[in-house]
Amino acid sequence: MYSRLQRALASLFAVSILLAAMGTVQASGLPGSPTTRDAGSEPAATSSTLEGIDVSHWQGTIDWTKVSGAGMRFAMIKATDGTAFVDPNYATNHAQAKAAGLHTTAYHFAQPDATVGDAITEADHLVAVASLGDGDMIPALDLETTGGLGATALQSWVASWLDEVTARIGVRPMIYTSPNFWKTYMGDTRSFADAGYTTLWIAHWGVASPTIPAQNWGGHGWTFWQYSDCGSVPGVSGCVDLDRYNGTDLTPVLYDPGYKLATTPSSRSVKQGRSTSYSIAVKRTNFAFPVDLSIAGLPPGAAATYTPDPATGTQATVTVTTSNVSTVTPVGSYPLTITGLADGETETTSMTLAVTDGVAPTVTPPNGYLRAAGVLGSTTSPVTSRWPAGDPSGILSYRLQRQVNGGSWRGVSLPSATTTSIRQALTINSTYRYRVLATDRVGNATAWVAGRAFIPRRTQQSSSSIAYHGTWHSVSTTSASGGSLKYATTAGASATYQFWGSSIAWVASKGSSRGSAKIYIDGVYTATVSLHKSSSVARSLVYAKAFPSNGTHTIKIVVVGTAGHPRIDIDAFVRLVQG
Repeated sequence: MYSRLQRALASLFAVSILLAAMGTVQASGLPGSPTTRDAGSEPAATSSTLEGIDVSHWQGTIDWTKVSGAGMRFAMIKATDGTAFVDPNYATNHAQAKAAGLHTTAYHFAQPDATVGDAITEADHLVAVASLGDGDMIPALDLETTGGLGATALQSWVASWLDEVTARIGVRPMIYTSPNFWKTYMGDTRSFADAGYTTLWIAHWGVASPTIPAQNWGGHGWTFWQYSDCGSVPGVSGCVDLDRYNGTDLTPVLYDPGYKLATTPSSRSVKQGRSTSYSIAVKRTNFAFPVDLSIAGLPPGAAATYTPDPATGTQATVTVTTSNVSTVTPVGSYPLTITGLADGETETTSMTLAVTDGVAPTVTPPNGYLRAAGVLGSTTSPVTSRWPAGDPSGILSYRLQRQVNGGSWRGVSLPSATTTSIRQALTINSTYRYRVLATDRVGNATAWVAGRAFIPRRTQQSSSSIAYHGTWHSVSTTSASGGSLKYATTAGASATYQFWGSSIAWVASKGSSRGSAKIYIDGVYTATVSLHKSSSVARSLVYAKAFPSNGTHTIKIVVVGTAGHPRIDIDAFVRLVQG
């Protein structure tokens, strides 16, 4: 550094006046130079630090085996200066120091000026010469001169140099400076430490501990400390700069750039149709290249996004979104692999995605239909609504609501939470509509699912729309719908009713004197119905048939003529017409 240059020039010319004439010495020493110290005032080594030296061609030939044997663990070696100078001893020092077991690195002596692109040229010059590899530490920018630049311009120059080296070799260099220089000529800025250039090599001689500029270098403190400009080390003739590493493991400052990926947490559970996120730590070791992330093992219907993409920092988030529509992500456990690719280096990390039921139940709209059950009232008819549902997790509950004549929806009480049908006495000629909401056992709920509106209609046996064949008798009775009914006892007698609707029910009396009848729907035999019962039941819905939608249909009832109790009644027909 400047101490070496100063000592070399003083040795060569034997006068310090010459240094002043060169403009390198001020009353207080070099521009921003460390304070001078009394000989022999170096602070003692400790068990929590490592010792090293920094050298250039001014040290001449060095016996690196002796240096290593003296306990030195690392060496900062001058490689370049300005835009063109290459230290003539760099290649030899670099190779021999590494061979002797020292960790080494190259430093560049900065010669800032206002020439456009000067910082980039000087940075590229170091990269071309340094040839750093395994066993080396991150390179250094030796900042001791201003080149006449003001603080703002010098900060810009330093930023350009650092960023160019970072872009070229993928690691962030360290900065060599003194407390006085940084405070006086760099405005004591902490912006470089905040930008990731956290490795500080501070030059401060003759003190028990160094003063750290830039608010303790942004809270990071010093990494290397040049605590003497004239130490004595076996293998080196004359004075040599002494340095100390703040720690006992040089791994954090080794050039060997790389990164690892780690996932937190290792497993996530997500419902179908939902998203979950994993934190991907990009653990960088002097590695500044962007890391492109990809994911493998996603189940069907799932997709992943990254923030940021690609990861340029030390943390990324991968969000996995599953599907509960179209291509539904199957329930199950899936091992996922995150792969990072950066500067030809591939790293992976793994995690598990557990997909659980996130699909709402599949529920059938609750449409009304007629069943062969119940008794016709004077103004009402029993109508059944049904809403079967399916879900792999099972159904927890249903909610049912009913609307009458287009009014507001009102809740219908169910016998149990999992009831799937209900029969109610509905007023003839009124319009009804039902809707249901189903929830499965893991909390997935449907929206309200409404069936079609429908109207119960009643046709009395006396209607001209019913065609009777054979002998039928009319009888008045208060137990019959409308106060009367027709009956036949002769085999082959029939009643045919053509109607429009989505469901039909035949209403008749049951009793001990009643027999059986054959039922034909739209000309096709469907069933034989027995009305025989030990006790009498009037206005029973004895047969019913439902259709998918409204249509024109016929129901034909043919008397069988059962021996001993042949009678068949036609009391009324009830049908449902969808709205």
